[in-house]
Amino acid sequence: MDNYNVIVLMMRDNSTGILNEVIDSYKIESGIDLIEKIYLENDNDEYYIYLSLTTKDVEDWEYYGIYELYEDTIFDQYEIEVLDGSGDYNPKWILKFKYSEDRIQTEKLINTILKAHLDELNRIMPLLSTDKEKYIKAANEE
Repeated sequence: MDNYNVIVLMMRDNSTGILNEVIDSYKIESGIDLIEKIYLENDNDEYYIYLSLTTKDVEDWEYYGIYELYEDTIFDQYEIEVLDGSGDYNPKWILKFKYSEDRIQTEKLINTILKAHLDELNRIMPLLSTDKEKYIKAANEE
């Protein structure tokens, strides 16, 4: 397996936040650079994957435009909860979804999520320049 396109899923301790056990690894087809972090956590005796997705480095004005144009409903069909990831330097989406011990199914879902995220970014990035002044104004008002 190529080490440059693999992510490792680790268990995160709820009380300490420490990653303490390797669960599995998954081959990523494309967009691995958009994954900020991934971990597994026990939530009321159910296991959930938390996947943080981001973007390339962006200007302040692009930050506001990306959040305004990004349609996180693209994840609805996959039974994914989108948590608030704002507040970082680059836009971020924290996705929470049920863990499956079926390695192939989980790998496929992660790759599908990444493709949807990448497709959405590719859709909106060209749109930013059409309203550049609007987003520059929003960034300056912050």
